[in-house]
Amino acid sequence: MQANLAQLCARMREGLRSRYVRLLEEQVARERAEIERLRAENRALLNSLLSTAGAPPIEAPPAHPVQIAPIRRRTWSQIFAAREVEAARQLHARERSEPQQRLG
Repeated sequence: MQANLAQLCARMREGLRSRYVRLLEEQVARERAEIERLRAENRALLNSLLSTAGAPPIEAPPAHPVQIAPIRRRTWSQIFAAREVEAARQLHARERSEPQQRLG
C-alpha cells in the first residue's frame, strides 16, 4: 500500500511539474512574440526618422542565420539626385547632337 501511495505521489508530482513547465514555456513564447513585435515597431520608428533625415533605412535581421546580401534601398533624395544626373546627361547629349544636325 505504501509503495502504491509513493508511486501515486511521484506521478502526481511529475504531472504537476510538467504542467508548470508547459505554462512556463507558453509564457516564454508569449514574451518572445511581444519582443519581436516591439523590435519591429522600433525599427519602423527608426526608419521613419532616418527617412526624414535622408539616410537609408535599416533592414530587418534575417529570420534564420543564413547570410543573404541585403538589397540596398535608395532614399528619395538619392533617387532625385540620380534623376537629375541622368537628365543633365541627356541634355548634354542633345546639345552635342544639335550642332551636328544643323551642319548636316
